[in-house]
Amino acid sequence: MRRILIVSAVMGLVASLTAAPVVSAPAFASSFQKPPAAAAKALKATVGTSFKEGIVFVDGRYLPPPYKVDRYGTVLRINGVQVTGELIPWNEFVKTQSGVTVSKSESEPAEETPASEPEPEPEEELEEEDDSESSLDDLFDDEPTPKKAKKPAAKRRTASRPKPKKPTVTITYSFDGEFVPNDQTKAYVDKINRARTRLDKHLRAGGYYCFGSKYQPISGDSGAARHLMEKLPEIMRDSSSPEAFRSKAFSAGFAYMPENLLADLYRNRYAYTVLIQRRKAMQEDRKWTSLLGGGL
Repeated sequence: MRRILIVSAVMGLVASLTAAPVVSAPAFASSFQKPPAAAAKALKATVGTSFKEGIVFVDGRYLPPPYKVDRYGTVLRINGVQVTGELIPWNEFVKTQSGVTVSKSESEPAEETPASEPEPEPEEELEEEDDSESSLDDLFDDEPTPKKAKKPAAKRRTASRPKPKKPTVTITYSFDGEFVPNDQTKAYVDKINRARTRLDKHLRAGGYYCFGSKYQPISGDSGAARHLMEKLPEIMRDSSSPEAFRSKAFSAGFAYMPENLLADLYRNRYAYTVLIQRRKAMQEDRKWTSLLGGGL
């Protein structure tokens, strides 16, 4: 009887994995600025191995598993989609090369819109004073007769002039010949690779990451990832406006998410059907892992 139960459990697990929806990775470019071609050529890449745990969003778009985290030059990518800017600028690598030259260039500031001429406000009529009483009497009287105060002169409305913009200075480092690795550049590459390893481990542990060029990466552990998948699909489905989406997200405990991330998620809200499929697959995985771990 015990053997039959184990065989049934294994067959059920195989069936659930076979029936799980297969979602192809979307082909899209992230909003991050691409690394210099010279960086990718000189520093090569560090390629990770594939895994299916974790949740990833890039610019609000869901990136389905399996995942592979790579270092490509000076940036990190997941499934070929860039998810960071340059972690260490290529210029820092170039500075270590022999014979490096430095050049500066200034871009002209944008032309300023001339300030408009001041426009006087409409003049107001002044009330005439009663001259029947002597001003001298008022000066020496213990209780001078109150006079109607003159209204101040009309103020002239002036347009504030914008502060002059400073030219943008760009510093470029260059060298002749082939890039030669040295202790400093190897330390830089190791630092970027450690960031790749941390990201890889976090996702393998079931965590989630939201990447975007307009905000710092937002992440959470496996518990936070489960909560995200329990709430986000229905928020996407039921929200008809950015305001409604923001309100529902805050009520669900996502107040820590920046406005730009919420806006990205709202723009990609029709992906809720794919998220629901992923949630079902995750629930099936947890169920069979629990059953097999209990030693049927």
